[in-house]
Amino acid sequence: MSTVPVRTGARRVLDGLTRPAVAAVTVTVAIGLWQALTVLTGVPSILLPAPTEVAAALRGNRADIARHLAYTGYEIGLGWLTGVGVGIAFAGLMAASRRLRLAVYPLLVSIRIVPLVAIAPLLIVAFGATLYTRVLMAAILTFFPVTVATLDGLLSVPSSQLDLLRSVEASTWTQIRHVRLPNALPSIFAGVKIATPLAVEGVLLAEFLAASQGLGHAVLQAAANLDTPLLFAEVALIVGVGLALFGLVAGYERQRRWSDGTDGLGGFGTRGGGAPAPTPERALFGAVALAALGGSWVAGTVVVPNAAVFLPSPSAVAASLWETPDLFLTAAVGSLHKLAVGWALGALVGGTVGAVVAFAPRTRPVAGPFLVGARVTPTIVAAPLLLVWLGISFSAATVLIALATFFPIAVATASGLTTLPETHRSLLDSVDTPRRARLFVRLRYGVPTVLAGVKLSIVSGLSGVVIAEWFVANGGLGVLVNQGMRNLQPTLTYAAIACLFALGMVLFGGTTLLQRRLDW
Repeated sequence: MSTVPVRTGARRVLDGLTRPAVAAVTVTVAIGLWQALTVLTGVPSILLPAPTEVAAALRGNRADIARHLAYTGYEIGLGWLTGVGVGIAFAGLMAASRRLRLAVYPLLVSIRIVPLVAIAPLLIVAFGATLYTRVLMAAILTFFPVTVATLDGLLSVPSSQLDLLRSVEASTWTQIRHVRLPNALPSIFAGVKIATPLAVEGVLLAEFLAASQGLGHAVLQAAANLDTPLLFAEVALIVGVGLALFGLVAGYERQRRWSDGTDGLGGFGTRGGGAPAPTPERALFGAVALAALGGSWVAGTVVVPNAAVFLPSPSAVAASLWETPDLFLTAAVGSLHKLAVGWALGALVGGTVGAVVAFAPRTRPVAGPFLVGARVTPTIVAAPLLLVWLGISFSAATVLIALATFFPIAVATASGLTTLPETHRSLLDSVDTPRRARLFVRLRYGVPTVLAGVKLSIVSGLSGVVIAEWFVANGGLGVLVNQGMRNLQPTLTYAAIACLFALGMVLFGGTTLLQRRLDW
């Protein structure tokens, strides 16, 4: 009996804490456990430095780190602003022009399935290892999620409001400004938040591949020198940059009193806003867009100076696939094997965390900081750490891919298991439904949302495969992409990217069909 007041008092204390306070306490406890682990186990600092050693490395190298941080932050800021601005503007054009939307939207959704990190070597070869190349990489990665999410929001507007403006003959731009844009803000914020870690990842990836300054370059130097405390300090700063940028977006969103309510799962082309036309018309415009894209590609090989270095003709790419099918098939099987094992590990951990958060709501304030950290941390920052711990190995690739797929599965599971409508919940309570049957109903309603997370995890997993095969693993399509550009064989690179696109389309399309079939 005496324990009841103590437990109640503890819960009151926890409930009285604000979410930032709970997050701060959680992170502090985690750092304390980390310090205790390193002291009690005596693990070498080359494998796991203590937090005090990381702080000492940060202080001892603060001048160099500050210089690298300022340079990388400048690149990320420019790329992020460019991608967000162009993405929102282009979405507005598509919302205003139905024909443009029908022609371009399917291409945007299709391109998003391709691991866009694979184009980094192409940009470096085409434009050199310059500041503008890294900014362009960040802008490209940011552009697609912002554009798709913004367009979905602009087209998901109550028809009654549009009918009212049409009745007074308001122009298309007036409708966008006064109705579509205000209604689209939650979706825009969702897309911008999804794009934030992608901008960081784009810059870091370009710095990893070819740069003489910046945090990406500094991280590689620390890993090569086996200076693990400094490596941890620089990785922590990268995570801090992502958190700061994400926090700015989330803080502004809260000030505007909008919330996407999706934890990053929205704005991925799963809504119907982008495809209002009948299927035959969409197919016609899509075919025209593909033909125009192919024509531009062919024209580029003729008009662009030195195009042979980075832009082979479509016929040359097709010939490469036709003449060496075994090479690409073997590489594709290797990449698929890594993806399957890494995705299974990420799905297992992510699904478990999501289920715990869904069924034990009191764990959310504790799990929240780590989920946000996982959301804003670029997958590529794990590559140097895995090189130190596991070397170039299949295990390192598996862990990196699991890190890339963990977050969307965790959030989708947590969201899906809590999507049971309140009316259904009340009805189950009224008939005293057994716990097992109640669990089955929650699973039944949660499956479509979980599958939406699976689709996101496929895209992030393919990007993880490419990054893993560049830095911590041997074999696979990612190796062919990088090998082609290093050996000035762009045909090999483009053929490997085409295989990655085909692999992504098959996996993404199959999951989409399953999701539609199970969408209750």
